[in-house]
Amino acid sequence: MRLYTRTGATAVDDPEYGNFQADDEGGFDLPDPLANRLHGFHINGRPAWETDLERQNRLIAEEIERRKDPATLLAAVQQLVAAAQSLPQAAAEPPATPAKRTPKRATAPSK
Repeated sequence: MRLYTRTGATAVDDPEYGNFQADDEGGFDLPDPLANRLHGFHINGRPAWETDLERQNRLIAEEIERRKDPATLLAAVQQLVAAAQSLPQAAAEPPATPAKRTPKRATAPSK
């Protein structure tokens, strides 16, 4: 089972199952018995480990809450406006329209 740490652990060392290192995303591929045991750990009432689905749900909920904040939305809009204003003026002008192409017509075979 794949678990993700909520505590920042980079390795799991278990006397029965051995040592496991976190991958780039912070996930661990663990044997089911070890994963089930770790998944039950809580620190101050909060889970110390989460599954893929739990992690996705948490990240989505955090993103939704972040987007609800008007100050965050205003800051994002200000960054977009500043980025647009920093572009060279030539890039803001619409591109020239390309020359129109005339379709090729089939010629009738000569007799």
